[in-house]
Amino acid sequence: MSTVPIPYAITPGGVDETVLQPSSTFKQEVLKVLFAIVFFIAVYLVLMAAAAGLAFLCGVGGFLLVTNLPKFFTLMIGLGLIGLGIMVIFFLVIFLFKKNKVDRSHLTEITQSEQPELFAFIRTLTQETQSHFPKKIYISSEVNASVFYDSSFWSMFLPIRKNLQIGLALVNSVNLSEFKAILAHEFGHFSQRSMKLGSYVYNVNQIIYNMLYDNDSYGRTLESWANISGYFAFFANITIKIVMGIQWVLQKVYSVVNKNYMALSRQMEFHADPVSAYVSGSDHLVTSLRRLEVADMAYNRLLGHYERWHKQNLKPDNLYPHHSAVMQQLANEQGISIENGLPQVNANSFARFNRTRLVIKDQWASHPSTEDREAHLKRLNIKTETMNASAWTIFRNAVDLQKQITESIYSQVNFEGNPTTLDLHSFQKLFSDGVAQYELNKSYKGFFDFRNISGVNLKSLEGSGAGNLDELLNDQTLNLPYIIEEIKSDIENLDQIRQGTIPVKTFEFDGKKYKKRDAEVLLARLREELLKAEGELITADTAIISFFLAAAKKSGQAERLCERYNELFQVTASTEQDLKKYGQIMSDINPIYYNNLPIDGIKVVMTKVKNSEIEIKERLGELSRETASAEPFIDEEERKTIDEYLSKNHEYFKEPDFNNDALSLFNRTMNIYYTIVSERSFSMKKKLLEWQLSFIDAEK
Repeated sequence: MSTVPIPYAITPGGVDETVLQPSSTFKQEVLKVLFAIVFFIAVYLVLMAAAAGLAFLCGVGGFLLVTNLPKFFTLMIGLGLIGLGIMVIFFLVIFLFKKNKVDRSHLTEITQSEQPELFAFIRTLTQETQSHFPKKIYISSEVNASVFYDSSFWSMFLPIRKNLQIGLALVNSVNLSEFKAILAHEFGHFSQRSMKLGSYVYNVNQIIYNMLYDNDSYGRTLESWANISGYFAFFANITIKIVMGIQWVLQKVYSVVNKNYMALSRQMEFHADPVSAYVSGSDHLVTSLRRLEVADMAYNRLLGHYERWHKQNLKPDNLYPHHSAVMQQLANEQGISIENGLPQVNANSFARFNRTRLVIKDQWASHPSTEDREAHLKRLNIKTETMNASAWTIFRNAVDLQKQITESIYSQVNFEGNPTTLDLHSFQKLFSDGVAQYELNKSYKGFFDFRNISGVNLKSLEGSGAGNLDELLNDQTLNLPYIIEEIKSDIENLDQIRQGTIPVKTFEFDGKKYKKRDAEVLLARLREELLKAEGELITADTAIISFFLAAAKKSGQAERLCERYNELFQVTASTEQDLKKYGQIMSDINPIYYNNLPIDGIKVVMTKVKNSEIEIKERLGELSRETASAEPFIDEEERKTIDEYLSKNHEYFKEPDFNNDALSLFNRTMNIYYTIVSERSFSMKKKLLEWQLSFIDAEK
């Protein structure tokens, strides 16, 4: 085989191999999981023995009934008994042979002939990490990299070759050293034999999950048997009760196995990180972990823009330069520096958004926090030089590949006629206009972003022109909205701990360890802090309004400024009520999407939705009429959607099926309702804040 010359990130030399040894915590979690698996097998064998005993008794009973009383109804009862025993055994056995295939519909396989440099890079990396070369390599559009495989019960005993998935938005977000570190981490999961345990537990989890939740095929088989005769329907109902009992037992087992698996999974992440550091250095995985959070945020924001622009018959020619532009815009928003075309994100980049003082060790989390992983990697302190070349360097015909994946995303999207293509220049113009539409003047330093201005009694204001806007918007004042949001978040989480919704016995607050019973005392303290912080925010808002009122007096606009603030306060209050209505109806309908509800449960949900819908329809009609003569927050197509929704009483469920067209109309309309409500309030705030700055400009 001819070798392909490739740029390859530097491998640190002279690193002590002991960094690759499993920690004592890892070994403890392995033992716990092994015991959990043994527990599962023991429970399963007991259930199987009980099912076999039931099947034997049913078989003997059915045979004796038919032979001793040879009549039609005894024949049917006998066959029903035998069927009951067989169906219970069938339930416990069928899932052992089910193959769990990973959905590949969003993936595109690439070959060595298409990407020889990438394959050579990965081959070298698998040799360094002492792992197997992937069976197949796929690319996808998103910010992701993972190793995956199809599995079945027999995967616990037979070797399986893993596939590699590489998200091109991830490639778009990292340099070559970081790309190597990320892939090394993924291969690190399978470079040690101790990692084999993960696939064992995964399969045990999957078998139990299938028994509990993914049993449609079994249900259809049971239904077909019941439909043969009323006699069989009786025994089918008994079978259902027995199966529900088995599922209840397995739910308890699932909780034990899964909880231990999650703990082991976190340790497996800690164990794979040193493998990455050993072959690429500690820092590169740290920098990529931080940046990928921004990259994922930018990717989702970009898709949101694409979804809106689809209505305008616009389609991107290449997603990835657009993704880079959104990443840079996000970095500019947060004051994050750009080097070599990539945001340089660190732990302090979003510190003001993460002021929580409450630390809860999530026993159900499959990954440790980024902070914990970063601290672990930095303790290893394995240094190597950075190759700042883009990870695209090792992809052949990268631009063509980017366009191919962009096209695949849109392969199922329908346009009215031929869509207009968005190249980078036209995208940047459209995107910057969209950002400007939802961006408040930078003079306010983000103080009024993402919140309402406090309601102030304007009659009591004299209007003081003391100081200037920069002095009013000092660091202490600018931090107040973030402090308030974090206090609210901590209160909510502490309240859930107190109620037992978050099932923990201990937690940390302000660096100290507390027990569940201490939550009540901390809640009282935080509520006092919240009242104080909210009072300080009202004082700050009052000072700013008073400052502009003084400036408005000099222009003879003080009365009009007060009028506009009062109008804003009224709209803000109605917006809060409108959003409550939206939250209520979405909460009402939510159970039909996430729970396997029985028909009676669905009817209860739909009754709640219909009751909430009365107010929503009335309010939506009012808002539609108001916005028709004001700002066009919605386009003509969205207005038609509202008219269709309001035109009649839609039935979302007609036993036994949902009306998907009606549900789709409902969801589209609720999204439009949310848009009208939120944009109406924001637009009024933006115009007022922009207008009052003119008084200062006039003075200057």
